Amino acid sequence: MKEREYIHRGGPGVRRRGPPWIFWVLLGLALIVAVTFLIVKLTESADTLTPPESTDVSSSLEFSSPPLDKANEGTEVPSSSLEPTPSPQASIPERSAPQSAPTDLGGFIAADGTGYACYKFNEEATNSYITAVSAAGTTLGAQVYSIVVPTALDVLLPESYLLENQIDSSDQKKAIDRYIYPSIHAMSPSVKTVPTFDPLASHCNENIYFRTQGAWTQLGAYYVYVQFCAAKGIEAVPLEQFTKKEYEGFQGSYYGASGDYEMGSDRIEAYISPAQTELSFTDSQGIEYDGWAVISDGDGYSSELLHLIFNGGDQPYKVLENKDLSDGSACVVVQDSLGCYFIPFLTSHYQYVYALDYRTYAGNAAAVAAEHNASDIILLNSVVATSSAEGVEAFRSILGMSSESE
Repeated sequence: MKEREYIHRGGPGVRRRGPPWIFWVLLGLALIVAVTFLIVKLTESADTLTPPESTDVSSSLEFSSPPLDKANEGTEVPSSSLEPTPSPQASIPERSAPQSAPTDLGGFIAADGTGYACYKFNEEATNSYITAVSAAGTTLGAQVYSIVVPTALDVLLPESYLLENQIDSSDQKKAIDRYIYPSIHAMSPSVKTVPTFDPLASHCNENIYFRTQGAWTQLGAYYVYVQFCAAKGIEAVPLEQFTKKEYEGFQGSYYGASGDYEMGSDRIEAYISPAQTELSFTDSQGIEYDGWAVISDGDGYSSELLHLIFNGGDQPYKVLENKDLSDGSACVVVQDSLGCYFIPFLTSHYQYVYALDYRTYAGNAAAVAAEHNASDIILLNSVVATSSAEGVEAFRSILGMSSESE
């Protein structure tokens, strides 16, 4: 049986002629001594240096834990706090493999007219991301929620297809559920981690990711919104209470980047809140706009711009207001592009939603939260962003941290 490698799925091996038998005898003895020594050391330190893992050796992680001591400043982490928010026991439907072999289009692959973003685990960047989220749990003065979103590659494609075609991409479920989330929780138990992989995979046969863009659809975002509500202890608004609008022919960034490859198109599905909501935002030039719809009518948008109907697209600073509420409730969302599809659902529970794009917003999330008395801070990122050194540095900056603070 072909065993799945964690860091990379692809890469052919090279066969070489082996050394004399005496070499193998000496090597075996050396390995016995080394393994014995390692078992002793791991037994001594397992409680403090590694998040809890399965006892199944074949599925264990193949990289070291993040520097927990730097985040905790010598504080002992209670053993009872080492479990992250549990992932729901979801039934994962059988996933259909594409009929065609994948085509590498640089940063993403395509098969049967659909693009899938790849993910390359970067330990240094990921550890920097983990320590930033963990520190935020104790320094931002609000309840912190961490949401790390997988790409369509691992959620929609069957494992057999990834292995058979040697897709050079890291295992996203292990990265999120067995490395990032447990490490955050071990370092800062107050941070609530929101399950994403299994809730999305349980709807893998629905329209939860775009074919022509490396993002989830609003339906995909809804299923994670339900998990956020569960983590917060509130009731999610049923999907049928939203007004659904559909727009055909969306052609995202993959469409233009695919060159001669024949890429399909997407159907935009928008879910409009029953509440009276309104959007204001500040663009990258510092110009302020007021009185916009949280989700605009897409009839006047060209095919490549249809995704911009969701709260004005990527803007540094946004405020979504539910005019049916008057309790002053507020949350701050530190996000990348995925937040555009997610934050409209939050207006059902907060009078004000302040959305900050960490890639372009020059201010400080803690200051925004304090100014508006926000009870919750939601940190929402693509898993790809957690392994981007540049992206993580921008993320740390908006949280008031720098690389030197690690």
